[in-house]
Amino acid sequence: MKISVQTGGLIEELGVENCYGAIAEAGFEAIDWNIDHSLRPVDINAGRCEGNCIFEKDMEEILDYYSEELFHIKKNGLEITQAHAPFPAYVIDKPYVLDYMIKIYKKMILFCDRVGCKNLVIHNFTAPRNSDYDLADEAMAINDKLYTSLIPELLETNVTVCLENLFGGGGATTFAGIGSEPEEAVKIIDRYNELAGKECFGYCLDTGHMNRLRHDPRRVIPILGKRIKALHIHDNAGEQDQHKAPYTGTIDWKAFYTSLKRIEYSGDLSFETFNQVRLGEDAKELVEPWLKLIATIGNHFRNKILL
Repeated sequence: MKISVQTGGLIEELGVENCYGAIAEAGFEAIDWNIDHSLRPVDINAGRCEGNCIFEKDMEEILDYYSEELFHIKKNGLEITQAHAPFPAYVIDKPYVLDYMIKIYKKMILFCDRVGCKNLVIHNFTAPRNSDYDLADEAMAINDKLYTSLIPELLETNVTVCLENLFGGGGATTFAGIGSEPEEAVKIIDRYNELAGKECFGYCLDTGHMNRLRHDPRRVIPILGKRIKALHIHDNAGEQDQHKAPYTGTIDWKAFYTSLKRIEYSGDLSFETFNQVRLGEDAKELVEPWLKLIATIGNHFRNKILL
């Protein structure tokens, strides 16, 4: 069980070399690699995809593009335990985007396998409540095309694609996305794995999203059980997706780690606390102390789960 942290926010604050040095110095053993930054959501939503992503290239060009990061990851003794894919995969009224994103995700799966990353988080599609795709069967058909299209690459590799508990709307209109209710997630993941004939799909449980949806980890985690392959650990006050360090919001962290212990969770503890380290030039000296505190919290959680 490795203690991991996202690279997004840190590279922007510290630069590539200092980012990975600071992650290792803080006590982290692994990273959640934000290769989603290879294609911006604003470009995907606008349909400006073609020609904008390195993952259109052949594998050697992609490896060369990321060679500096890969060098510093290895130099600092860090593992790549999970990665985040670009999102969204589908844009309403731009169906061609889905076909493009599937091609990108296929290449990312092969890339993750080359660099030893075992989990790739790919966001599932949930339509806004006021859209023509509000019907569950229509939105689910889009997700089915997305994930089942990836099965050939997954069967060639040791990579697991993880769905995530996403939400839609905001404030009083917040609603659970497709696959965010644990009972539904179990059915979806089991169906995809049955189609693949192999355990190719799992779940990335996002603690901040659980809190936004008022989901109790003591209920959610036991239902998902061994399907949880990855985590996005962060805190909020229940009203916004703040991506802060644990114990800065309202999440019941004892309920979280005791529930993971109950299912004998053996995956990694990965933090997605990028807003905690986006401090700007005036407070840059506080980034590394925050990192060390987050890593200390990770070790605290690990001890509670394993001991």
